[in-house]
Amino acid sequence: MNNKKIGKIMNVLFGLSSSLILIGTIFRLQHWQYGIEILWLGIISGIILSSYEITRLKKIIKQLEKDLHG
Repeated sequence: MNNKKIGKIMNVLFGLSSSLILIGTIFRLQHWQYGIEILWLGIISGIILSSYEITRLKKIIKQLEKDLHG
């Protein structure tokens, strides 16, 4: 997959993660069931996605530096 497709997929996944956090917060404030689980799922998925995105961007930067200097 090229970087543009991965970038679009990552944007969608970040949106889903943010939505889970928002929905979990609403559930938690209303004292509905599974609010804390939804909230934690959103937080953990956001952390995992951020870690993957940082690693991916570091690889892209290394490749661009290599192309620039070599």
